[in-house]
Amino acid sequence: MSKDKSYDDDEVRDIIERALKNQPAGGVSHEDLLSIGAGAGLTRAAVESAARDVAEARLTNTARARIISRRRLGVAAHAFVYAVVNGFLFLINYMTTPGSWWVLFPVLAWGVGLVLHAGFGLFAPVDEWSLTLEKRRLLKTEGTGMPRIVGRQAGVRIAADGDQSPASSSEELEAAAESEQSADAHAPRGARGQ
Repeated sequence: MSKDKSYDDDEVRDIIERALKNQPAGGVSHEDLLSIGAGAGLTRAAVESAARDVAEARLTNTARARIISRRRLGVAAHAFVYAVVNGFLFLINYMTTPGSWWVLFPVLAWGVGLVLHAGFGLFAPVDEWSLTLEKRRLLKTEGTGMPRIVGRQAGVRIAADGDQSPASSSEELEAAAESEQSADAHAPRGARGQ
């Protein structure tokens, strides 16, 4: 490959996605992500901002999916209760007054309520207030914050601060300290210790 070749944004995205698919399942740490960004000429702030945006988008999608799932469960529970209670009422009606079908009144009235519940519960968009409330609930129940929730999604995993073992953190700190000392030793006299 020629070193003078340049790639557009879509090609860069495709190359990185393909490379990540071939990587072992360990994922990419946040520092590795920052290094990739620096290698591609991106500023640290731009990569941090993009990582926060991706984490927020995943949190929003998770919250939206949980709200929709809870709505579906509510409609299913309503339909189950409707079927059981109206079946019982039909049985009572059949055993006591088979010629007079009074059971149709509660079946039809409750059926309208069930159809409205299904319509609003399954097809209404998720409002911002519910979304914000569910995001807070997700963050509170997980206890470790957004990176932990995001880390459980499929795809590239960005490691949270608490995901690193103490041994690897101390090794990284020692390596960083050594590289700083090495950089200070090779820096001009006036630039040392800055």
